[in-house]
Amino acid sequence: MDITWYEKALRHKSVVGSGKYCHQDCNERLELLGDAVLDTVITEYLFNKYPESNEGYLTKLRARIVNRQTLGSVGRASGLHEVIEARIGNEDSMDKIVGNALEAWLGAIYIDRGFTAAKNSIDRFLVPNYIDIEDIIGSAFDFKSKLIEWAQQQKKDLRFNTSNNADEDGMFACTVVINQVLVATGKERSKKKAEQATSKTACESLKL
Repeated sequence: MDITWYEKALRHKSVVGSGKYCHQDCNERLELLGDAVLDTVITEYLFNKYPESNEGYLTKLRARIVNRQTLGSVGRASGLHEVIEARIGNEDSMDKIVGNALEAWLGAIYIDRGFTAAKNSIDRFLVPNYIDIEDIIGSAFDFKSKLIEWAQQQKKDLRFNTSNNADEDGMFACTVVINQVLVATGKERSKKKAEQATSKTACESLKL
């Protein structure tokens, strides 16, 4: 392990000019590299997780995940903000600095240990612990509201049947029925997520 890459990843450009560091000592170049790694890994993750979704949908979803607000929140939740070397000014918020440092940290892993190690850090650590994909989908695309609006416009009888799934502890099962015809089924770990997931399937089936 070459620790100097990780030290550089946590060093923001605002410390340049102190007489101790120059531009090559801060994390901007690593941030650029880490951004590309994160984009690639998240795109592959979404590609595999949603095999029926088209390019436009996956692009919008990726944009919701790989953005400064989300990355800043993830960096804070993982404690990255506590070890960053920076001078906070008017131009850069802490969320932006933390998000940039998170990407730079991934760039440092890539340089030090290779793409597989960087990918594992995202797949096995960041996504399971700090990035709620389903919640991001729900906030980005309210499929239930879209389905309800469509049904009202088309004068369709729309019903959501959601209940605890007795076969799987902690899971909720949902069905979407339109004009007494079963259109979609789904299950998730909360009632809200189950209805959103099932509504997404229904919207795709109806080509909305």
